[in-house]
Amino acid sequence: MVIKKRYKPFYKQFVRLRKNIQDRPKLFNFNKQKWKRFQQYSKNQLKFYKRFKIKDQFQLSVSKFASRGNSFQKKFRNNLHERKLFSLFYGGLKKKYMKNVINNKSFVPNSKDFRYNTLKFFESRLDTVLYRANFNLSVRGAAQLILHGHVLVNGFSVKNKSYILKTNDLVEIACNIKSRALVKKSLDRSNFWPIPPKHLLINYKTLQILFVYNESSNLMPIFNHYLNLDSVITNIKKS
Repeated sequence: MVIKKRYKPFYKQFVRLRKNIQDRPKLFNFNKQKWKRFQQYSKNQLKFYKRFKIKDQFQLSVSKFASRGNSFQKKFRNNLHERKLFSLFYGGLKKKYMKNVINNKSFVPNSKDFRYNTLKFFESRLDTVLYRANFNLSVRGAAQLILHGHVLVNGFSVKNKSYILKTNDLVEIACNIKSRALVKKSLDRSNFWPIPPKHLLINYKTLQILFVYNESSNLMPIFNHYLNLDSVITNIKKS
């Protein structure tokens, strides 16, 4: 007797976390009753005054009720929750990969710029840059573009989705009809929110992106959700 593994749909993760962390519009097309409550909650978060309110990832997070949620069990749950949100925000990163990045010797733990350097690393990933530029509607979709050889970096084909871009690297779409059609289709469907960050100079006519990050620029993207980076880093280091 062959026992088939039950596949858990990707979108169920958003229901458990109660956040549409990747802003997937497909969630609003599900018709079953179990999705209705989550759809209504997500629509409330998309109201004008909430949707266009930038969540600063470097703000000081202080609990509204200091006497609540301080038990070891609740802290563990919240840290686990934050790590899952962070992983999904960048396309579903594996815990082992994130742990290797956090424990990298080039990062100085507990320093003032530790959170900034961590965020800078993930924002320099090739799949993240394509997604921020709206060349695809999801980080996973951007990874598929890379893996199928549709993306060039400085004129060379790169098939590694976790490739880390350096200052003045030029990202462009391969000069063939299929590659450009895929990107233009995503651009037609995109609502261009959140807007691309300042460290990306994008030419939508030639489908090119210039990564112009420097030490004085603000690498922080526009998050629709607040992610407690201290909690994420602590959870990953201890796991």
